[in-house]
Amino acid sequence: KSTHSSLIGGYRDCKINVDIEGHICEIQVHLESLWNLKEESGYLHYKRCTENSVTLSTFDLGRTLDGLDRSFESDLIKAGEASVRSTPIDSLRYNNEEAIRDYSCLVSLYLHHGMPVRAEYTLRKLVKVRAENPNFGPNHAETILFLGLLYRSLKSQHKFKKAAQVRERISRAERCQRSDDDSDLFGLCSKDQCKAIDFVVDMIVDPSRKERKEEQDKADKVEQSRKYWLEVRRSFFG
Repeated sequence: KSTHSSLIGGYRDCKINVDIEGHICEIQVHLESLWNLKEESGYLHYKRCTENSVTLSTFDLGRTLDGLDRSFESDLIKAGEASVRSTPIDSLRYNNEEAIRDYSCLVSLYLHHGMPVRAEYTLRKLVKVRAENPNFGPNHAETILFLGLLYRSLKSQHKFKKAAQVRERISRAERCQRSDDDSDLFGLCSKDQCKAIDFVVDMIVDPSRKERKEEQDKADKVEQSRKYWLEVRRSFFG
């Protein structure tokens, strides 16, 4: 309903109940980006937020940490580092969603506690794994968020040249998000941002490739949804 506010982290879906020969079935309508997050342990994190009474007003970790005693912050950092010990940062992969979320909280603690060197090392890995994830990519909002935190950590260490390079990377990613803007077309083609040249060449050599890819992607998503539903049904009904 339009009067319902979004849940923790901005999550929202639309539920439709249908009567099929006396059986009430629920259909959920999702935004693809939120569905991908939900698939990758997002729902588990949402449950933890609700269990611990986290609201949208306290979702900003930096604001939540304000006013805490430094010794207590140190204890939080130790607990955070213990929670990720089973997945060292150098072995982190883009499908380690649980560890990625834990590390993202840890870097916020590092920055708030004045430990930018540790934050920088961790953030560089987080940016890399988010950029490699096909459900996120280098221009995704969360990748840009990690880049913003990396920029902060570099500036606090007076690494202004590297900070400027990260700032430029953020600007490129934001331009790619607005790639439908005609003013960015020359930049996209001249620097091959977002693989624009490859796209143009493909459209000239094989003009129907885009349509075929869209049809194949749609078929793949349908098959993934079918497999997921079968797994869920087996988990409930055996």
